[in-house]
Amino acid sequence: MRYVLDTLIGALEQGEPAVLGAIVRSAGSAPRTSGARMLVLADGSLAGSVGGGSVEGACQAAATKLLADSASHRELDFNLSSSAAADEGMVCGGAVTVLLQRVKPSELERFLELRRLYRAGARPLLLTLLPRADSPPELMMLGSEAPAELPETLREQLLNKGRRSPFTLVHNEREFFVEPLVHPGTVHLAGAGHVAFSTGHLAAYAGFEVVVLDDRAEFANSERYPTAREVRVLENFDHCFPELGTDDYVVIVTRGHIHDRDVLAQALRTGAGYIGMIGSSKKRRAVYASLLADGFTEADLDRVYSPIGLDIGSDTPAEIGVSIVAELIQVRAGKKR
Repeated sequence: MRYVLDTLIGALEQGEPAVLGAIVRSAGSAPRTSGARMLVLADGSLAGSVGGGSVEGACQAAATKLLADSASHRELDFNLSSSAAADEGMVCGGAVTVLLQRVKPSELERFLELRRLYRAGARPLLLTLLPRADSPPELMMLGSEAPAELPETLREQLLNKGRRSPFTLVHNEREFFVEPLVHPGTVHLAGAGHVAFSTGHLAAYAGFEVVVLDDRAEFANSERYPTAREVRVLENFDHCFPELGTDDYVVIVTRGHIHDRDVLAQALRTGAGYIGMIGSSKKRRAVYASLLADGFTEADLDRVYSPIGLDIGSDTPAEIGVSIVAELIQVRAGKKR
């Protein structure tokens, strides 16, 4: 949604309308389920995806037509048989409903505020009051305050859900499609060696943003980490991080104990939501003793996940990467150790 939102805002700032599409209902085994978003611009270009194949092609054509006429929205239902789905490579006997909505430049401020709240980690909700025969869909946002048209009982119901994934909700016989805009989390890899390589690729695959930090350009480069948001070649490990927050995950896998110790000290001075350090119990005791001697407390050290990763019997760099990313997912889902 982040890229779709940025692209939408760019179009609205240029005074151009766009069509925002979303899978609002799905059934069966669909690789892109409810919440998948696409944007169609006035020039016909796309951002995001609702699954590809004939479904996306039909949505793009319908959105282009919507931009050319005066309608505000259109709902498209797709029901693919297993064989047709296999040919398309998208749904195994599944069904989806895609809602297309025209977004006008006059709505720019709403989306600017939505992006501001999202970037600030406020976890806003984008609400779509789904259409029915007598009324079109309506976009709303629930962030720092509720829109005037949103009943207080519905607001409380939404906030109590605590969901990360999109969902539908019925209130007073009206159906709402609710999208939590939750930052996927940024994994800061201190170290770019073999374990970091596996961890970085798997973390990106699991939806995290990835930042790679190392003092060796032959390891820290975009060719080696093509899915990373940022790759930084450091002069040294003395100043690795800006201020970090709860959506930041620090994974310490440098090539030496001293570097690990120094990076851990820096991470503990931030508000990072996860701090993990690779190494044996012996190494951990030595590092912890050094940090305690420097004024850190036992409470500080209790924040650290070390040995890093879930205990799945991992041995190779790839297996260790799996165990680390599994632990990151567990923490992101709110299932603490």
